Amino acid sequence: MSFNQSGSNASATFGTYNDVSGNQTNTTIQGIVHVQNNNFTNQDPNVHTALIRDLKDKLNPSDFAGDDRPECLENTRKKTLNSIYQWVNTRGYPNVLLLSGAAGTGKSTIATTVAGEYQKRGQLGCHMFFVRGRSHPRTALQTIAYSLAVYNQSIAVSLVEKLRKSGDLNSSNLKTKFDILLRDPLSAVSTKVGHPVLIVLDALDECGTSELRRSLLDVLRARLSSLPANFRILITSRPEEDIASLNSERKFLTVTIDQHSDESKANVSTYIEFEFNQMRSSGKLNVPDDYEWDRNIRRLSESADGLFIWASTAVRFVREERLFQFRCFQNLVSNANSLKLDELYMTVLSHVSKWNEEDKTTLKNVFSLILFAKCPLSDTETDAILDMDKGTTSNLLSYFRSLVRYEGGQPITIYHASFYDYLISCEGEPWHVDPSVQRAYIASKCFERMKRLLKYNICNIPSSSVLNADVPDIDIRVTRYIPQFLKYICCNWIHHLQDVSYSQHLCFQLQSFVYNQLLFWFEVLSLTNTFNHHVGPALLFAIEWVGNHDPKLSSFLRDASRQASIYSKPISESVLHIYTSLLPLTKEESPMSIHYAEYADNAHRVEYIGKRQHNDCIKTIQVESGYVSMLSFSPDGTRILSNSFRGVYVLDATSGETIAGPLIVDGKKGDKGNEEEALSAAYLPDGRYIVVATTNGIILKWDVLTSCLVSERMMSDFQIASTWAATFSPDRKSFVFGDDEGIIRVWNVDTGEQDGGLLEGHTSSIRCLSFSSDGKYLVSGSSDGVIIIWGMDERRVKTSPLREHTRKVMAVSFSPCGTYIVSGSLDKTILVWDVSTGEVLQFQVDRRRDIMQVSFSPDGSRFASGCFDLIKIWDASWGVEETKASFEEGGAIRSISLSPGSKFIASGSSNGSICLWNLLTGELVKELKLSYDVDSVAFSPVNEQLIAFGSGSWDDGKVKVWDVTDDEPVTIGSHKASVRSVMFSPSDGKHVASGSSDNTICIWNVNRQRLAVGPLTGHEGAIFAVAYSPDGTRLVSGSWDKTVRIWNSETGDLLSTLNGHSYWIQSVAYSFDGSRIVSGSSDKRILVWDAQSGQIVCGPITGHDTWVDSVCFSPDGKQILSGSWDKTARVWDAITGNPLFPPFSGHTHSISSVCFFPNGRHFATGSLGGTIRIWTLDEILIDSGWELRHDNWVVGKNGRLMMWIPKDLHRYLYRPKNVSMLNHSFHLKLHFDTE
Repeated sequence: MSFNQSGSNASATFGTYNDVSGNQTNTTIQGIVHVQNNNFTNQDPNVHTALIRDLKDKLNPSDFAGDDRPECLENTRKKTLNSIYQWVNTRGYPNVLLLSGAAGTGKSTIATTVAGEYQKRGQLGCHMFFVRGRSHPRTALQTIAYSLAVYNQSIAVSLVEKLRKSGDLNSSNLKTKFDILLRDPLSAVSTKVGHPVLIVLDALDECGTSELRRSLLDVLRARLSSLPANFRILITSRPEEDIASLNSERKFLTVTIDQHSDESKANVSTYIEFEFNQMRSSGKLNVPDDYEWDRNIRRLSESADGLFIWASTAVRFVREERLFQFRCFQNLVSNANSLKLDELYMTVLSHVSKWNEEDKTTLKNVFSLILFAKCPLSDTETDAILDMDKGTTSNLLSYFRSLVRYEGGQPITIYHASFYDYLISCEGEPWHVDPSVQRAYIASKCFERMKRLLKYNICNIPSSSVLNADVPDIDIRVTRYIPQFLKYICCNWIHHLQDVSYSQHLCFQLQSFVYNQLLFWFEVLSLTNTFNHHVGPALLFAIEWVGNHDPKLSSFLRDASRQASIYSKPISESVLHIYTSLLPLTKEESPMSIHYAEYADNAHRVEYIGKRQHNDCIKTIQVESGYVSMLSFSPDGTRILSNSFRGVYVLDATSGETIAGPLIVDGKKGDKGNEEEALSAAYLPDGRYIVVATTNGIILKWDVLTSCLVSERMMSDFQIASTWAATFSPDRKSFVFGDDEGIIRVWNVDTGEQDGGLLEGHTSSIRCLSFSSDGKYLVSGSSDGVIIIWGMDERRVKTSPLREHTRKVMAVSFSPCGTYIVSGSLDKTILVWDVSTGEVLQFQVDRRRDIMQVSFSPDGSRFASGCFDLIKIWDASWGVEETKASFEEGGAIRSISLSPGSKFIASGSSNGSICLWNLLTGELVKELKLSYDVDSVAFSPVNEQLIAFGSGSWDDGKVKVWDVTDDEPVTIGSHKASVRSVMFSPSDGKHVASGSSDNTICIWNVNRQRLAVGPLTGHEGAIFAVAYSPDGTRLVSGSWDKTVRIWNSETGDLLSTLNGHSYWIQSVAYSFDGSRIVSGSSDKRILVWDAQSGQIVCGPITGHDTWVDSVCFSPDGKQILSGSWDKTARVWDAITGNPLFPPFSGHTHSISSVCFFPNGRHFATGSLGGTIRIWTLDEILIDSGWELRHDNWVVGKNGRLMMWIPKDLHRYLYRPKNVSMLNHSFHLKLHFDTE
């Protein structure tokens, strides 16, 4: 046989089994003989075993077992086998051979024979088999490398060393992976392994679709020939177009099996003769003495026409006949002349007599599930899914062992893909499988089985107080109550529903499921660890399937999707928190929770105080190592493409979990020597691939499923050093970027050339770009604060520039319908624009975060916004113009002050407001709105209606006094920079002391509105805090210069300078008897000073995790209260410095200001989160029995899980020691029944 050069490529899931015990053995696993050898005398079995264990953990090789593949009969295929043996043993030939042939020509039988021969010789390094429907390219290279490492210890050592040096394998592109896993390790040991080592890749065409295997084929084509010459690779495949292209550069050899050749016909004839003679000689086939045996055997051989699958099916057909084998044989012979493969299938199926209508229906149903299942199922699983009597599938298939491969309890597969083709095309036959009808039947069965089997607390979990993983017998419970077939249904019902078009019958079943079993389905997904991967896509696909046919159902599903996203963490971690967290917390706003209210756990009650404002922020995703500069939804809306400093990520849009990534684009980690950073990324329309544009003009194409780099293309004459924005057109044929000079350019992705003229109109750098869904329009945002919409056909401005943002526009996105544009800016706002009118609707996402990215989902029901390290998913299903941000009265609280009679609290905020609160009712009495931040407020000690404050604006250092009965404050003085602290003189309130960022302290006469004393100078930095002594004769100050200073308040003389802090002073206060001073610093410490001597009398007091922002003494001077950026308030013993109580936790942001009440049993805290909380020190209320952890779990004694609270509710939640809250119209209280 002559060798011809050609090639191919594919990907799949496969299995390999090796043994490292020392001696080569033959072990059959599910009918496949695999490589098991270690025949090198210098190998240490113990060392080798340890290496293999380590490699298995690192490489995660596939372990899918194959199916029985017989070897060639003796004296058959001699010519082909000898040619292959010659190729393996001869160094002069290329090291890759592609064995190609049509379906059923015996390629796998030849491959198995060759593998068996070289296994006997101790030269079989790897034998992999690819199986349709169970094969994936993702771990192909890892599995080959692992098998070779098992084969030889030297290879294992070399591979381990290479992996150690190369770092994270997952971040490498596929070509780099090939070099790390195969080329480099094998090259390093090729001289030690002098003999040929055979690698068999059988049925490469069964490795998924051509799209799925494209990435792997590209690498095999480019890299296989680079392996050492003694490593020989045998590939078998049908002559698929993509696989034939493997040898496009003529680097490989090919052997083509022609079924019509004399050799093929002779081999098939030998096989038929051997098998039937064996049946006859064994007595299984009783043949009359006068029967023309030889002539009829020849007739069968002629009918096979060199097609091995015909011959093997015919042999199995007769062999598996239980009672009338000879009659079955005669039936074949009598029709031999016209019996092509389809007719042979028909003969086998019709041979089973007495099929009534019920039996025929069962036959079609069973074969339909075999053909259309999303993964191979066993006979028992098939029985259960189709709700048939146990043993039905097994009994049925026992008549058709010639057509299907199955063993009891094992996955069922058909022998050959041609049988699938026959079943769906044999219209008019009783076994014809109508794909649309049978797929609908399977979907219907899924709903029927879930209706019957799903129930509340399906696994009888005794308590919601522990995680699923901590339930002692959880595995036993899941195995008992959630059999594999039910898990299959719960994970795949939506995919079966997607297989069929809308029908009223299936919609009724979907309604029944959604309104009756939805939460019980949640349970199964939680207990089988599949919730986060399946619930989001399933609900979104169900909404898409329903379409406009049932708006009520779609709305209910959308709410279920929203709640599943918000509560994905507790549900996936502890199943019963569907009923103890989700339902109680959403009982008043979620249609789903209202509908399922009867299942809420009454021992966990939530009290709503006031009306909760609607918050359309569905999910907040924390981005590690992150700076979010790109966001893009997948075409089906189930995934989000994002990035961080580490690379590009694919996230689940419901749970926020990472699906793939980081996909590294840094050239230092790949084949290039220059640095590359991701500039823009987008999904291709098929959702399988993403394209990434780098800052040096390279377009990378990644396979999302395999995390492999598929291709690279350099754009010509590309200058992008100063580029901030780039995007791809919807068809991904054009790449657009804007430069630092405000110019937009368009590049053709296929050619790498610039396409058309420049788009000019901005006056500063382009920061963001987005195409409309039809590609006709492009919107750009710039550092000039302007948004421009461009017509791409004529390459010019379509409408007048949109001007509303006050700072740089960092993000823009068209809605899918093209009606809206959403923009985000450094002014911390998201604006929604009407494209046709330019009208703008504004809502606030976060006052403290710049908006860097926005992106719509494909259906327009959601959009994502990104800031520095957060991604937020927003519900826009009711129309983007109605979407609201989380309710937030006022800005960050910078300062609070208690009125002399303890009836009111005044607060100053970052949004330029001063609020007066009634402590008894919690109501807002009055608000003064200003145009600047207010960093400090202070009540007059003699007049509850008088409040002093200072301007936080850097260029407006005014000190003012506000009489709350008036609408306007009065200016009493002015600094040269912002005012950081103010305080009335304690005895008469006639003076106000102020500390400023201009490094000075001033004392102002309130009535005369002029400077009384000062400016006091001496500090070398901004003054952050000032405080009078109780008698008013002294003033203490704390500064950026790390010192505390004491002044004579009447003369302005500096009395002493106190050194002890290592960072700036945030807060100072006198004790009520004036004997001591307390200071809090950014060094995280608190010091207590003797007010006369200036000596430290207590401290440093430590315990806060970060800056101490506010301190004060209790009225009796025995306690010190502190508030910190660690979001806690603490109470300390003023003499010893020891903590007197556990930290007071509840604020969601830094605590900026604290003050004691005159009774010494209550105190107030103000936070940058905009909340004021009143706390108690009464022991009876302190021991509450629960706390809210940083991971959002409310836990009781011994860490018992009690409830999970979404982060957006933390700010409204009453904590155990918290008796009142101000600055919110909605509050939340938890009530837990004691056990």
